Amino acid sequence: MENNFKTTDLLTMVLKWKWHLLALALIAGMLGAVFSSPFFIKPKYKSYSILYPANIKAISDESESEQMLEIIQSSDIKFKVIEELDLYSHYKIDEEKDKEAVFNILSEFDKNVSVQKTSNEGIKITALDENPQMAVDIINSMIKYYDELVLKLNVTKSEEILEIYKKEKDLKIEEIDSLSNSITDLRMKYGLLDLTSQVKTYTEAINNGKNINEAKTVLGNWKEYGTELAKTDSLFSYALRNYYTINTIYENTVRDVNKFQTYCHVISKPFPADKKSYPVRWIIVLFSALGTLLFGLITVAIIEGSKNSKN
Repeated sequence: MENNFKTTDLLTMVLKWKWHLLALALIAGMLGAVFSSPFFIKPKYKSYSILYPANIKAISDESESEQMLEIIQSSDIKFKVIEELDLYSHYKIDEEKDKEAVFNILSEFDKNVSVQKTSNEGIKITALDENPQMAVDIINSMIKYYDELVLKLNVTKSEEILEIYKKEKDLKIEEIDSLSNSITDLRMKYGLLDLTSQVKTYTEAINNGKNINEAKTVLGNWKEYGTELAKTDSLFSYALRNYYTINTIYENTVRDVNKFQTYCHVISKPFPADKKSYPVRWIIVLFSALGTLLFGLITVAIIEGSKNSKN
């Protein structure tokens, strides 16, 4: 029963003050419409682009999209975009006189630009700006500098690998030259050319009583130095195989250092919007009216309560 009385009192109060409350709501809505007009709030236009990573490898437990997200949000890319598009002037921030110019420009940038991961492992870049074309330029600039930064990181890594394999390649060439010289010395000094054919030839010569001294000398050399020659020749073949492997990696790395490629697929390209996205005037008008109406109801309740307490 008490709740019914309270509800009846509330309805009676609203009906009593309805014209006042309605007038307040209308005035608040009109003021909301006025103050959300372009004269007071500059309209902003939204552009967006959806990207997917390409030609990159995930690091540790990060997915390719997560890695791409971190790189695109890096301060390096932000500062390059700010410099290229002269956003200090565009956002009316005095780079020389403003002591917090860097903080303010980054805050303004982050307020107008967002980078998010989509549910399908893509990356969505959204930009708001008073100039529709500037919103597009900001996104395109971010994509360009993303590609450049990833390329720079990959080239730097490839150059490190290139230096490592260049040293290994040089050492392997020295080893091959040393083994080749040792083999040549053994063959020239001791007449060790081909084991199978020389043993056959000089064995027949001894049996036929021809070139006995030469045959005994060569066969003796094979007996004394043959194992060393075989070992050296085996090391030489192994070193050559290693060299070919190292050289293949080296040449591939050289290609990685010199190649140019992009590191994202642009699925949705940004374009200049022809309709503003901010502010949404009807929301401002609605909330202005509702907020004022609520405030009016509270004020009326206080007034009526004060009257009742006096009576």
